Amino acid sequence: MEEEHEGGGHADERWLVSYADFITLLFALFVMLFALSNSSKAKQIVGMNSVAKAVGLRPNYGFGGTRPGLAESPALKAVAPPQLTAIKSSVEDAVSKYPNSGLTMNIDARGLVISLSAAKFFASGEDEITPSQLPVMDAVIKTMVPLPNHFEIDGFTDSVPITNGRFRDNWDLSAARASSVLRYTLSHSSISPDRMAIAGYGPYHFVGDNSREDGRALNRRVEIIVKPLDQNAEAMP
Repeated sequence: MEEEHEGGGHADERWLVSYADFITLLFALFVMLFALSNSSKAKQIVGMNSVAKAVGLRPNYGFGGTRPGLAESPALKAVAPPQLTAIKSSVEDAVSKYPNSGLTMNIDARGLVISLSAAKFFASGEDEITPSQLPVMDAVIKTMVPLPNHFEIDGFTDSVPITNGRFRDNWDLSAARASSVLRYTLSHSSISPDRMAIAGYGPYHFVGDNSREDGRALNRRVEIIVKPLDQNAEAMP
């Protein structure tokens, strides 16, 4: 009888194992959050993207992630600003005549993001738009002209250092590519320059794995961001 009592007691205490595991995981989580909070922005981006990848999410510019396919889900489209959804449809129609255009789009907190693949739009290490892609650029610009929105053009590179001597580093290259898209847009449209802005982010806002060639290809891009109308007042004075 005594042995049965002791066995039953041990069985009643088995929940302590699960509880101890839970406390250990919770402790590890808070240690990780504390470490990230005391790290540089670049290290925070790397850390959060590593966590996103581990739990099956897709990194998104270092500010969280979405599961593959979520960006195009009906639920997300339902909460997107109707004007941006309409613009996205217009751009899709405008570039539909150019198969394999090198252009992709999504709507996020920044607005409508029109992403131009550098592999298509620029020669390696160069900032001039590839002539064969100018019809695609013209089609995009045509949809932008009648809009009252503000626009931002952002340049990004992968993590491989540039060595051609024309640019000091990837910061310069990313900014130069964004500038080329900006200047082409202004010279081929009536869009007012005071509604435009550019930024160069170098390799620090990645969307793909820089240790893989396909990931690096995703990171080399220029993004044309059509800002929501309610952000126009915040864009530029």
